Amino acid sequence: MEVLGDGGLAGGAGEEGKDEQAEEEEEEEEEEEEEERGGGTKREYDDEGDLILCRLSARRRVTLQEFKGKTLLSIREYYFKDGKELPAKGISLTVEQWEAFRDSVPAIEDAIKKLGESSD
Repeated sequence: MEVLGDGGLAGGAGEEGKDEQAEEEEEEEEEEEEEERGGGTKREYDDEGDLILCRLSARRRVTLQEFKGKTLLSIREYYFKDGKELPAKGISLTVEQWEAFRDSVPAIEDAIKKLGESSD
């Protein structure tokens, strides 16, 4: 998330405000250094505050969000209505479901490869 202006701190903020501002500045510097090294990209968030991890296409993306105290990885289509981008069809996976899916990727890749070979 980008911090605009003075980081939203009003004049006269105590030590706690200074500590928060210093932490935010340090995080921004670390992100910039990582970008310079080519090790990462600037984090992008949608209108709901969800972290966009990957854009699969113009209308599909992978996001990370918190919902009712649980972390969810969502793979979803989006559409525009009244100038706003809204979620449509998709699936949300808990961390445990994501880990099971991730562990299955090699078998999925093998099956895709075999299917491609048989259709040639």
